[in-house]
Amino acid sequence: MTLVPAALPEVAATAALTAVFVAASFLLSTRRLLTRLRVERDAAVQETARIGARCEALKEETQHLLFTRLPALVAHLSNQHVPVPELADLAFAGTEVEQAHTAALEQVAQAVAAERHRVDDAAQAVMRRATTVIQAQSYQLQSKIDTMQHRYEGPETARDLLELDQLNEQNLRRIQATSVLCGAWPGLSRSDTDLGDVVVGAKSRVRGCHRIQVTSQLDAPVAVVARAVEPIAIAVAELLANAVHHSHGTLSVDVSLHQAESGACIVINDAGVGMHQDEVEFATRLLSGQHSVQLVELGDPPRAGFATIGRLVRQYGFAVSVDKPAPCGGVRAVVFIPGHLLTRLDEQTEPMSVMAPLPRHTSPPSAVESSTATPDALPQRRRRQPQPAHTARSAVAEQAPPTPEETKATWSAFQAGTASGRAAAHPHRREGNSR
Repeated sequence: MTLVPAALPEVAATAALTAVFVAASFLLSTRRLLTRLRVERDAAVQETARIGARCEALKEETQHLLFTRLPALVAHLSNQHVPVPELADLAFAGTEVEQAHTAALEQVAQAVAAERHRVDDAAQAVMRRATTVIQAQSYQLQSKIDTMQHRYEGPETARDLLELDQLNEQNLRRIQATSVLCGAWPGLSRSDTDLGDVVVGAKSRVRGCHRIQVTSQLDAPVAVVARAVEPIAIAVAELLANAVHHSHGTLSVDVSLHQAESGACIVINDAGVGMHQDEVEFATRLLSGQHSVQLVELGDPPRAGFATIGRLVRQYGFAVSVDKPAPCGGVRAVVFIPGHLLTRLDEQTEPMSVMAPLPRHTSPPSAVESSTATPDALPQRRRRQPQPAHTARSAVAEQAPPTPEETKATWSAFQAGTASGRAAAHPHRREGNSR
């Protein structure tokens, strides 16, 4: 029989213990590996979820840019009161996403502004060409009417021609203002003209001019230099048209001429409802002449009067403001003409027309002296001796009804006086072309 060594049990026990130790070590390593893999798996799942959430947030932010911020930006470029929203998710603030979206907004704003300028310039060019032709035809019509007023002496014909003349003046004012707004030259070349004649000439271009009362507070006559006569007349006509349009009831539009420290002022007070603060700010912006204005910014129907004046202010150097209330609750418009645009005329060789308001230290001419002026002679200002009120009333009461011949003579004198006044106010009127 074979004998078992005495040490064999110990060897077997040692081997078993070694095997158990190795197995335990393997199991422990496997467990650690599995734990690490599980942690990494969970981290990967969380990162995937985080990336998915960020992608979803970026998608929503991009949609916010496309469908909310960009349309608001386009509206803001037309109306400054429309705000442009900020980021929908403030978590993107300061990140590359915000920088990219801001750059996109700026690029769109520049592209829209450039396209609008291009379209507006093209529209203004078309308007300039169209108004130049219409303006020239209106001047021709005005010349025809003047000729007919000298040719026909019937009272009814004279009245009809006078109405046609006024209607043509109003039509010409609108055409001329539109032409100037689109960058054209005013279209007329004038000589140095008395300030009162400039204002009266502007008054004649306005519908409802009978509601405008012009007075002079000047100590002595003052004239506007030639290059600024027509631009100032256009500006005053636009302000008067606006004042008459907004003055309701029986109150008139009061216009007064004043001497200033470094120039002269034309003050226009209307009896309208005034303007709200935002309207005043918008008007001030237009009248300053410091901001370019596109046609699409003027509304529908377009409010072109202030924009036209602003362009003239920038080109010729006078100033207009409408930021003060008038005594009757309306708007006070002030046209300031600086000293370099003013001059003095020789009253003997270049007197004011009979229609202009006299300075406060000068007496007005009599009705007979005003009507007996001839077309070939400039009207002269003469002092009129005041008559007692009862004498004037008795003379009117004793006067017999005029005969047809006397009526004809009166209308002839009226036509002659009107023509003489026009000749004195506009001695060098001619047709002009746009630049």
